[in-house]
Amino acid sequence: MTAALPIAQAAVSLSFFALGLFTVVDWLRHRERSRGYLALALGTLGLTSILGQLNTLTGYRTGPGIGDVTIVLFIISGYALLLFRGSFIPLPRALQLSAVVALVATGVFAMAVGAPSSPDIRPTAIQSVATLVLILAWSACVIEPVVRFWLAARRRPGVQRARLRALAGGYAAIVLLLLVAGFGGSAVSNPLAMWLFEIVAIIALPLLLAGFAPPLWLRRIWRQAEEGQFRDALHDLVLFSPDRPTLAKRAAEWAARLVGADGSAIVDADGQILAIHGMSVDTVRQLAAEAGQRRGAQLVATPGSSLKDAVVVPLPLDAGTGAMVVVSGPFTPFFGADEVSRLRAYSANITTALDRARVTERLAALEKVKSQFLNLASHELRSPLGVIAGYLSMLEQGALGVLTEAGIHAVEVLKAKALEMNLLVAQMLDAARLEEGRLTLKRAQHDLRDIVREGLKVVGPMATPHHELSLDTPESVVPVFGDEDRLLTIVTNLLENAIKYSPQGGLVRCVVSAVDGSALVTVIDTGVGISAEDLPRLFGRFERIQNPRTSHVAGTGLGLYLSRELARQHSGDIEVQSRAGVGSTFTLILPLMKPLTKGQPAQPAPVMEPVPAAPRLHVVAAEGDSESQSA
Repeated sequence: MTAALPIAQAAVSLSFFALGLFTVVDWLRHRERSRGYLALALGTLGLTSILGQLNTLTGYRTGPGIGDVTIVLFIISGYALLLFRGSFIPLPRALQLSAVVALVATGVFAMAVGAPSSPDIRPTAIQSVATLVLILAWSACVIEPVVRFWLAARRRPGVQRARLRALAGGYAAIVLLLLVAGFGGSAVSNPLAMWLFEIVAIIALPLLLAGFAPPLWLRRIWRQAEEGQFRDALHDLVLFSPDRPTLAKRAAEWAARLVGADGSAIVDADGQILAIHGMSVDTVRQLAAEAGQRRGAQLVATPGSSLKDAVVVPLPLDAGTGAMVVVSGPFTPFFGADEVSRLRAYSANITTALDRARVTERLAALEKVKSQFLNLASHELRSPLGVIAGYLSMLEQGALGVLTEAGIHAVEVLKAKALEMNLLVAQMLDAARLEEGRLTLKRAQHDLRDIVREGLKVVGPMATPHHELSLDTPESVVPVFGDEDRLLTIVTNLLENAIKYSPQGGLVRCVVSAVDGSALVTVIDTGVGISAEDLPRLFGRFERIQNPRTSHVAGTGLGLYLSRELARQHSGDIEVQSRAGVGSTFTLILPLMKPLTKGQPAQPAPVMEPVPAAPRLHVVAAEGDSESQSA
């Protein structure tokens, strides 16, 4: 066991030297200040370890100069580790100056008193004091970064938290080795204690390596705990952001959290900065410009700095190429392939979400324009239609002269067309009010039979001599609680459709009934009918079933949409059964009221759970840019 100890010591020294060499190569590849300090620290520490082994193996016959070189390298390693910490958070000038003075003073003192010329010679008291003072000064420079790294690891992303703690643990192990070596006395010469030393050194090496360049599998383990949280946040981000600026703001925040960055920004295809955090506008614009010159995510230098401490990820939006820019912070000097890969995958979701938000905004704008058009058109058409109706009435009454039989027929046709236009205008106006949330119902109790009779009178002029209109009603009252005008609109729309879509004429039958607490109005025709594949689109807004048998029918596709919405406003619904070429049956279902006794106040109908309407897009007004949007 004792014989193998020198081999273990040599292997550990070579491992420290290899780690230092690895950091030097890493600095030569990236040329970053923080990596340079780290390379200097571990490189000199590795050389110190190798020189110590060389001195031991040669029996301290390497000459006094080697001891002085070892002390100089040891001092440089401690100060470089302190500067490495300063690359994260600036060191106070006084602390930096104090560290330099302490290290130089203790180093000069140690070189002045010298070291034993042979391993068999015990060091003098002054030599022991010089060694202990030098170790304490070196440890003081390293203990501060250990504490700072450990505290800074809190509330950081999983990978960064683990890396900082690995660095802190590795430095702490080195400090422990030096302190025990300096204060352990004769106990350090014990073989068991020396083996414990080597074990601690072996533990320190993978900790340091994990902090500098953790392998991909280790990164995945570190971030596993927060992956579920990130997926949930990404789901909410992509689907429920109300507008593009809010989406971009949340996306930028998560981009920074994803890699532990200090600043982030999202730039639109036209160069507009949608979101910015922890960066200047000029920096964002200059970095985003590089996205247009490069293909794929790139590590780039921030303006005015030689450090490669930013990642620019192009966003291939529909309107052009935008960019996601992420810059490192005090504790994120190590952007590499893993961070670039994660941001590239994240950017694909953000690109899709931004394009979805743009489409949603366009749809919302179109919906608004449609509603405005319906409102404007319906108001502007009512006045000329009123004039036309007035003159037709005068012609029919003979106030403008006696009409021939042909003239009387022409007036009847014009009255029917004017009625169609009036119904169309009413539909447009109600649809606009419904979309804007301004549709109010004047509820009262009514006999559904009377409303249906009035509806037949309204649509009577639209029927041709080939049509036969039939009404079946029960003898008793069919009471409903609702808005008479809106209920009349529903009935006239159903009857009008039955007439229009029966171009060859035939029976149009209307049946009023009361069944199991529901009032029913059933309109049956023997017209062209509707195919099964067209039924799902029947009640959509502006939806019209187009086929050769219905191409002659005029309309906007608002009638059935409005009828179902009004029915649901009354806690009811409309059902349809139809076969192409056979005919259709539409049934209005409303809650049935109990007849009122004399002096009893009107009571609202029991509320029925409405059948969900076909999905429509709704843009919810943002409240502090935090509300969500549903479709």
